[in-house]
Amino acid sequence: MPKLKLPRALPGPAEPLAPEPPSPPTLLLGRRQFLKGLGVVLAALAAPATGVRRAYAAARGRFFTGHEFATLSALCDRVIPPDRDPGARALGAARYIERMLTAFDHRVPLVFAGGPFSNRNPFPDNDDGTPSRQRPKNAFRHFIPLTRVQEIRWRAELFGSAKVPGADFNDALLGPLTGLRTIYRQSLRKVDQTARAMHGKAFARLEPKQQDAVFALLDSGPASVRFAADPRRGGTFIDLLIQHTLEGCFAPPEYGGNHRLRGWTMLDLEGDDQPLGYSIFSRAKDGYNERPDHPMSTPNPDEVSGPRPISAAANSVQDTIIAFTRIFGTD
Repeated sequence: MPKLKLPRALPGPAEPLAPEPPSPPTLLLGRRQFLKGLGVVLAALAAPATGVRRAYAAARGRFFTGHEFATLSALCDRVIPPDRDPGARALGAARYIERMLTAFDHRVPLVFAGGPFSNRNPFPDNDDGTPSRQRPKNAFRHFIPLTRVQEIRWRAELFGSAKVPGADFNDALLGPLTGLRTIYRQSLRKVDQTARAMHGKAFARLEPKQQDAVFALLDSGPASVRFAADPRRGGTFIDLLIQHTLEGCFAPPEYGGNHRLRGWTMLDLEGDDQPLGYSIFSRAKDGYNERPDHPMSTPNPDEVSGPRPISAAANSVQDTIIAFTRIFGTD
């Protein structure tokens, strides 16, 4: 019996595909970043141009605007100008100052670096009295929490006594303490105003000789122009600038300056030498070995024929240290 061949069923119309759900928009910013950015936008809409720049700087974790930072860097270079050695700008003095002014932007304020060791020198090998290959972790990078009294004092130093609860106990007698953040912001504005009045340009755009002239006028010019002494601090903005510039150039680099240790190199300073030290105890001989690169009983290998010469800037800094030593009556 022949098999019946049934016609194949024609394919019916294809069922319409369900539309794909729309892809969620890609989030370029996390929630915190979005809220932070929104705050910057709102601040920008409500503030003049200078306020916009400050809001933008704050969003980047900075205190100074780009223009203010350029002015400060140029000022620091007038304190320690570059010659054959780097100037204060290259040594990171301005970054040190900004880091100090933003110390409380961090969970542990960046005021007192930890210790006891950095990782710049290895541990000694006391079996044979030589440097080992093991180095400590850099504890200088971990700052020490402040006590309650220290925090009040340092907040007053940066923000002003009137803005810190409990810090105004001397204000009735001595007057309020103006915070360093306010002093720097107002003083940098005055520097620029003076530069424009004298030379028609912002301070950072002037030639070094022109900057020196502005600096000298603000330091020792007529009373109507120069910086006045702060009644609570005793010195002027120039005094503060010099102090902080020197700190930024020659303090341990964990504070933000002394870039690549070039400040110490400029003054032939060893910096922190522990835990290695200069004389290493040897159990093998029950005595001490001198480091061949820094012997204690003879000159350093590279100074056998005489001390290495230092630059004019380094010599000036050392003369300043000697002068202060004589003032305080120590040898």
